[in-house]
Amino acid sequence: MKHFFPLVPLLLLTCLAARGQGGGAPVGWLKLSADLPLHNRWSLYSEVESRQGNAQLGAQQLGRVGFRLHVAPSFSLTTGYVLAANDCGPANSPKAPEHRFYQEVILNDVSGPARASHRLRAEERWLRTTPEAAFRFAPRLRYQLRLVVPLHSGSLLPVGGLYAVAADEVFAGLGPHNGGSFLEENRLSAGLGYRASRLTTVELAYLHQSQAATAGYALARNAVQLSVAVAAPSHVALVRR
Repeated sequence: MKHFFPLVPLLLLTCLAARGQGGGAPVGWLKLSADLPLHNRWSLYSEVESRQGNAQLGAQQLGRVGFRLHVAPSFSLTTGYVLAANDCGPANSPKAPEHRFYQEVILNDVSGPARASHRLRAEERWLRTTPEAAFRFAPRLRYQLRLVVPLHSGSLLPVGGLYAVAADEVFAGLGPHNGGSFLEENRLSAGLGYRASRLTTVELAYLHQSQAATAGYALARNAVQLSVAVAAPSHVALVRR
């Protein structure tokens, strides 16, 4: 349990952010992902997500597919496509589509008791504010730091083992800001994970999301996120997601 201490600052920060910045009662987020080998160093990454909305931020459904090149055990490159449907009104109103192409670099460090993952992702997005509006190009960059700490002696994670996880992701807009900040969004999360099998992990995390709005006003949402991931077994599989 002593290896849990590197995560304490992020755990506390998540709780303070959720309490101090609002966002209301938590909603539910569901994420299913798979990273399956293709040939040699290539794998196919796929992901589906369903995110409930609140009074400030709308719901979203998202599907992602990409080709991943494992350059080294702790270094990978990915490129792919995302299709999303965004709520922009009442629950039963038409959804606005969003198309993205993305490229990402992932660097993992498994040398210490806290396994760290650095992910940098570039996104070229075409989105609509309403179903009838014209598509708007809105590129952005995302950086995520993710920490995983196995709660098992020897920093190992056998099948049936638990681990703590915490992450922080910052979003920076690259298009016109119209007087707003280029730092568009932040997602801070912390929770627990369970290795259900050699291929499957399950995580339950509390997430606080904040988005910049006009005149310095921020929109916020709290969520409880359930994530189920399937990946080929390796010593860095936990920090790839």
